[in-house]
Amino acid sequence: MSKNSLSRHQMSAHGLTFLKASHPVIKTLKYSVGDANLHGNKVWDSSFVLMDYLLIDPIPKERVVFDIGCGWGPTSLFLMNQFKSRVMSIDADDSVEPYLQLHGELNELKPVFWQRKIKQLKTADLSMADTVVGGDICFWDSLGDEWKTLIKRAKKAGVRQILIADPGRQPFYDLADWAVKKHNAELWEHDITKPVKATSYVLDIPLNAE
Repeated sequence: MSKNSLSRHQMSAHGLTFLKASHPVIKTLKYSVGDANLHGNKVWDSSFVLMDYLLIDPIPKERVVFDIGCGWGPTSLFLMNQFKSRVMSIDADDSVEPYLQLHGELNELKPVFWQRKIKQLKTADLSMADTVVGGDICFWDSLGDEWKTLIKRAKKAGVRQILIADPGRQPFYDLADWAVKKHNAELWEHDITKPVKATSYVLDIPLNAE
């Protein structure tokens, strides 16, 4: 397969390369290790929306960031590359790790993976983080409840900020309504045209002032 024909099976954004599920390398990996189980089967659009949002309203460099629901790692790698963040890439599904590491190697970065569900992250764990991010990670009502608990723990742990991106599912809207009332959060609609055309919403939750 030629280089030009391969280009349609991958995306470039902010100096990084991400493979689509149709890429031969991804297909080979799926054959070797199996597919991810909990929706970690591609790079989701909300990750790119969150990247673009962070370029407009950046976080300080060299901070510790927990990327919850990291999947194949686009947001983790962007944070490492753009802000020199020390990222903990967290996902409930340990079967995403080979795909995360593949994208790390592709972009000459070394992500660190931690298999944890949202509800398993305790106050002591969150105390290590300055910022928590997540994309496409509030698609069930139960996940909205888990995020509420995590936000409360993060506040207690001293986390400065939480950013959650979502295309606009009802559990996310319910979480946003709660966060606006309880934590003075702001909900932003954000559009991008590259590397995909997408509209998502970013919930920006300030927890502990600098």
